[in-house]
Amino acid sequence: VLHSSYLEPASREGFQYSRAILVENEVFLSELRAFARAKEAAGYSQEELQETFGFLLFDKEEEAEEVCRTGLRVNSSSISTL
Repeated sequence: VLHSSYLEPASREGFQYSRAILVENEVFLSELRAFARAKEAAGYSQEELQETFGFLLFDKEEEAEEVCRTGLRVNSSSISTL
């Protein structure tokens, strides 16, 4: 998924990854499930509720660990590469 998820095909050659880590935080997953149930009850379609992946590129592992602990909220970070 990581290597096939570039918006621009030319970007594929511009990145090299040392590793990828899948983060599953139970608190955040619980929030996501509650959000999805509320949206489904409000009449959102299955297509609109479909989950997708987001990839964050960090310069330092400590930055990734911080986001894993605290989550990533709109306008809460200086991170600009998703």
